[in-house]
Formats: sequence, structure tokens, C-alpha cells
Amino acid sequence: MRDRRTKVCRWGIYAAGALLLALVAGIYAFWLEGVADASRAGNMLFYVRRACVSKKVCLLAVLLFAIFLLYDHYGARFVSFLYAWRFAIAAALFVLCVVCELNGSSIGVWQAYMGGTDTGTLLGAARPIRSDEWAVSTPMMLSQYRNAAGAFPYYSDTVRGAATDMFMVYGQPVRDIAMIFKPFYWGYLFLPAGMGLAFFWYGRWIALFLVSFEMGMLLSGGDKRLAVSGAFLVAFAPVVQWWFAINGLVEMMVFGQLSVLLLRRYMTDTRTWVRGICASVIAVCAGGFILILYPAWQFPMAYVILGLGIWVILENYRGFKMSKGDILCLAAVLAVFAGIMLHVWNNSKETVELVLNTAYPGKRLDTGGGIGLEFFNYASNIWYALLGEGTGANACESAQFIDFFPLCYIIPLYVAVKKRDKLIGILLCVDVFLLIWCIAGFPAMLAKVTLMSYSTAPRAFVILGFVNILMLIRGVSLLEWSCPAAVGGALAVIGGYAVVKIGSLINEDFYPEAGYYIFTVVLWILMFYLLIRYHDNRCRKFFGVLCMGVMILAGALVNPVRRGVDNIYDTELVQTIEEVHGQEPEALWAVEGLGFPCINIGIMAGAPTVNSTNVYPNLKRWEALDPDGVNAKIYNRYAHIAVSLKESGEPEFLLNQPDVFTVSLTAEDLKKLGVSYLISGRDKLNLIKVKNVGNYYIYRIE
Repeated sequence: MRDRRTKVCRWGIYAAGALLLALVAGIYAFWLEGVADASRAGNMLFYVRRACVSKKVCLLAVLLFAIFLLYDHYGARFVSFLYAWRFAIAAALFVLCVVCELNGSSIGVWQAYMGGTDTGTLLGAARPIRSDEWAVSTPMMLSQYRNAAGAFPYYSDTVRGAATDMFMVYGQPVRDIAMIFKPFYWGYLFLPAGMGLAFFWYGRWIALFLVSFEMGMLLSGGDKRLAVSGAFLVAFAPVVQWWFAINGLVEMMVFGQLSVLLLRRYMTDTRTWVRGICASVIAVCAGGFILILYPAWQFPMAYVILGLGIWVILENYRGFKMSKGDILCLAAVLAVFAGIMLHVWNNSKETVELVLNTAYPGKRLDTGGGIGLEFFNYASNIWYALLGEGTGANACESAQFIDFFPLCYIIPLYVAVKKRDKLIGILLCVDVFLLIWCIAGFPAMLAKVTLMSYSTAPRAFVILGFVNILMLIRGVSLLEWSCPAAVGGALAVIGGYAVVKIGSLINEDFYPEAGYYIFTVVLWILMFYLLIRYHDNRCRKFFGVLCMGVMILAGALVNPVRRGVDNIYDTELVQTIEEVHGQEPEALWAVEGLGFPCINIGIMAGAPTVNSTNVYPNLKRWEALDPDGVNAKIYNRYAHIAVSLKESGEPEFLLNQPDVFTVSLTAEDLKKLGVSYLISGRDKLNLIKVKNVGNYYIYRIE
């Protein structure tokens, strides 16, 4: 009887805990939806009531209760089951996301421009600040489905209204052998757009979490709790989530870490077929890494991968031998790799040359330096998802890895002195290299020789945070000193308070009220204490749970959870453009008087638009209006192009900002460019009106 009562009591505690956690999560989610796009003000009681009657919260509570029961009944066996079947569970989750068309795109923002109601957002809020995703990259992807010459061409006539390399710059899905290097884009080629977008978003996140966990297992010597914490620190990192779909940061970390893991497998497994698979996947990772084409992060990350690779070789070179079969297999992989890369170069060398010779971004020569107290700014990152859109600060540019500075240096340095660990030594070398670049900079010659001239201090600082996490995981796993509770508490209070205090001086916008500040101070004191005393069994358990909670708070809802792309194609405006475009598929379009992001509406309907975002310039087109090249510095760039129609006069070019220019043209000038249709926000232009949808007007230029 007593056992039954104890069991019932325990189940009651689990039910209450599950309900409480679900309510907290629901309140946070609804609070975020209410304030993320406007201001930080909100009626907390309203969010509490909404969470109490939400079906989503009820389902989450049931799920958490089931997990608690499983853990209570099976204990360590449940954890072992999750670990043993982690790849199968990840695959099932991935399939579920694809079938349900789930993604994290902010395309819900389009409703503010095109009208209609966004019914696709399930959780969280769209982020207007991520315009390079929802207003540029995703519309370009959608245009690949609707190209007049057939889906997924290497060179599309839809974007820019002229042959545009869709593979190299702002890489998009294309039907080409080179797509072997872009595995996260494969879903687009055989799935509808909604499923393809899900394949892209959650395929990348699940892969990042898995490889980060495996890297954590390698660095920590098999400490599963520490590896899970490391995976959360990377996969939910604010900087990863704020830049999730752009500039290839996720791909760099997936390809880089996976290459290191497979290199170790290659050196420790003697079977030729296993080595062949490892070499093939490493080649895919190498090609994918190279073709990201964002050197500001690529070159700093390359040094990290190089350091990890050197460590793997030093640890495993003794006894490593290659058979004739291994050599032949490796030679075949290298030959195929070189052949495909040569194919890409032949297809895209003109594109690369054009980009390198633009006024913006052009060839970059940076010498680094300028990073100061930003090391302390990570403490405020936990609020970026909630307050990022409601303050004057730029959440994207301020986002970092949460690396527990200065513990990420103190603990590894202590271990390095005591144990002289090779990996910590190598990572410290990489870290110091990046530290000098970020803080003081390099002489111009050294910057060129090391290729860091292609990066900048703020971008390299992001990669420095990633290195710090790797060092911290390694250091904590090897730390044998058991810090007394009183000493650990004192150090945690000093360190936690100092980090938050200095961080608030840098970025006070993210500590808008006393409650936020006090909560943040208490949280980081607790996190520091648990990390300092990690080798106490209770601290180890609580650190893992709290670390997961903090990272979910910091990154889980930076991007919304939404379903499909119907909010785009259910709008009357896009349907009308599709209808008119279908009558003359080859006709060129332009967008007048609306500017960014409206310049990219047409390409989502498949309409070739001359002033959609030009990822690289169409010099011949603009030279037709500017034969002497007087305005070349204005239009020779990556640009969002605004067209303004005027009655008479010569073409006028105006540079608004580095990536935006306005060109004022007459109807005759548009004829010279071959434009047949015009989308405008102005009524009563001296042109033939074809359609009218709300405040948008479609004209034909005869």
C-alpha cells in the first residue's frame, strides 16, 4: 500500500511539473508573439490566460508527463535507448518535419506588403529584420520552381530578368551534378516548395545538433551530459539562430565538425569500404564548405577545422596504414571531387569575376581589430528572441555564442598547465590567433598571407566564440579539481555579476527593466556555480538541465515555427501576377515606386523582373542607359534596385546606401531595357492599366 501511495505521489509530482513547465513555455511563446515585432510592453495576465486554455500547452504537458514517466520507469535504460537510437529518432523527426512542411522562415512578414492573412505561423513570430532571408533568399528559391524555361536552371532568366547564376551567389537549388555538394538543398529538387523548405530548415538544424553532440562526445571522452550541453550551446546559439538561413554558418559548422569526426573514423577503421565512405563524405563536406562563398566566416572557421584535424592526426597516426585499395579509392574520390569543382568553375567563373570587381562587396581588404568589451555581451543574448525587435539595437549583429567567458579560458588554461593536453594546446593557439585578429588586428601583409583580410573582426569574433565552447567542453571534461562549495559560490557571484554588469554597460537596451537585470544576474551566478563545481554529481545534473533551458530561452524561438508557403501563393496579388505572366512568359517586368522588398514579389510568381535584387550587376543593361559609364560605381554592385518613373529627362542614378540604389527612368528608357510590364503603387500612370489589386497596379508598356 505504501509503495502504491509513493508511486501515486510521484506521478502527481510529475504531472504538476509537466503542467508547470508547459505553462511557462506557453506563456513565453505567447508573450514573444505579442511583443517581438512591436514593443516590449504586454499584458502578462492575458498571456497566462491564453496559455491556460491552449491546446498546444496541453499537448506539451502530456508529452512532458510521458517523458517523466518513461524516465521514472526505465531510468538509465531510457537514456541509453535514446542514445542508441539517436540517428533513427533524428531521421523520424526529420521526416515528420518535411511531411508537415514545417520551417522557420519569416515569410509571414509578406502579409504586411501583399495583404491577406498569414495562417501558417504555428509558434513564435516572423522577424522583419531577417529580410535577407524572407525578402531575398526565399523568394529566389521560390522563383526556381517557376522559371519559364523549366524548374531549377543553373542560369535563371527570372531573377534580374536576365541570365543569372543561381548556384554560386546566394546559392539556390539547381539541377546539376554540383548539387552533390549542397545536400540540404536536395529536397527542393524532388519535393514541393513547402516540403523543400522544411527539408532545408530542419535538415540543417537536426544535422547540426547531431554532429555537435558527436563532437562533444569526442572532446569530452564520452561524457553524454556534457556532449548534450555542448550540442545545445551550438545548435541553439543566438548567433546561429539569428543567421540560420543566410551566409552558410550552419553549413560551415556541420561540414567542419563532420569532416573531423570522419577523419578520425578513417584513421581508426581499417576496412576499405568504410574508409571509402568516409573519404566520399569528407569530399562532399569540403566541396560544400568551399562553395558557401562567405569568406568572412569561412577563413576563421577553416583554422578551427585545421586545428581539430591536426589533433586527430596526432592522436591516431601511430599504426595508421593504407592498403592499395584505400589509395585507389582515395584517388577516385579526389578525381571526382576535382572534376565537379572544375565543372563549377567553368560554369561560374564569370560570376566570380564580376563579384570580385564590383564596387560592393568587391575585393575585401581588412586588417581586423576593434573588438573590446563585446566578450561580456553574451549574457544579454538570452533576451534577444523576446526583445530583439523591440529595441534600438541590432539583435543579429549583437548575437553571439554563449561561451561562459571568462570560464572558457580559465578552466582550459588550468587543465593545460596540469595535464598538457594536446587538443587544448592546439585550440588555444587557434584562439590566440583569432583573439589578436579581433582585438588588435594584423599588419596588412600578414592579413593577406593568412587570408584573414577576407574576414572582419566582428565576423571572426563569432567563430572565436565557437572555439571557446570547444575549449570549455574539453577543459571541463578533464578538470579533476573539486572546488569547495564556498569557494565556488564566491567565484560564481563575482564572475556572474561582473559579466552581466559589464554586458549591461555595452548593450543596455537588452536590460530594459530591473526584473530582466536581476533575473539575468541570478541566472549567470547559478550557471557559473554549476560549471565551476561540475564534478559534483548534483551540479553536473543541474547544469545540463539548466543549460538546455537557457539555450531554449535564448534561441529556440528566434525563428518562428510555421507551415508551408501558402501565405505567398494564396494572395490575390501573386495570383494576378501569375495570371498575367502566364499569358506572356518571356515578357520582362519591373517594379516601380515600391522599393525593397516589393521588388522581389514578381519573381515569386515567376515573372522575370529586371530590378529584383541583383546579386551581381547586369552591366550591359545599365550601360545601355549610361554608355559613358559615368554612374558605373553606383550600379556595379550587389543591390536592391528601386525604379522611379518620370515623364521626361535623362536616366538618373542615386546611391541610397551600399546595397541600395534608385534609378529614375522614363517609359522610353524602360522600353530600351525591354520591359513590357510594370508593377506600381501609383494609380493613373500614363500607361495601359492591365490589372488592379488593392494598392498595386499592373501596367503594360507598349
